[in-house]
Amino acid sequence: MIDQNMSKLISEFEVICSKVDAAWAALQTQYAERLTAAEIDFLFSRLVLGLSSPFYAEREPALHFNVCGELVGRKLPPERAHAALHAVPEPSQPWVERAFDLAEEHGTKIGMTLAEQRDRNDHTDAGADPAHRTLSSGLKEQVG
Repeated sequence: MIDQNMSKLISEFEVICSKVDAAWAALQTQYAERLTAAEIDFLFSRLVLGLSSPFYAEREPALHFNVCGELVGRKLPPERAHAALHAVPEPSQPWVERAFDLAEEHGTKIGMTLAEQRDRNDHTDAGADPAHRTLSSGLKEQVG
């Protein structure tokens, strides 16, 4: 049986995954013609770092790094994921270095919003009637 902490970790990871997938698609669309693959990969890793920070920054650093590795590895092959997590590519254009920082800042803002939503849901769920659950439509469904 999965304990409550493990269940929470899995839930957080799943929430972040949906945003990671969307972020990768957006980066590909926006930068594919303007940046090198290494720059896009690093930009993605910085965004993932920011996105996951509100959930994992206060925990064991190795856990946060491993989560980032797993998230980046969902979109990049192992050698590119490793490079994106361990090496800063030489910027091909003057604005790219600032884009790396902005990606992390943007990811952090999204992550903070997700964490706040989770906290509101946790607070709402704590006071919920255990015989009912709230559906995404806002309606209540009887459990059991």
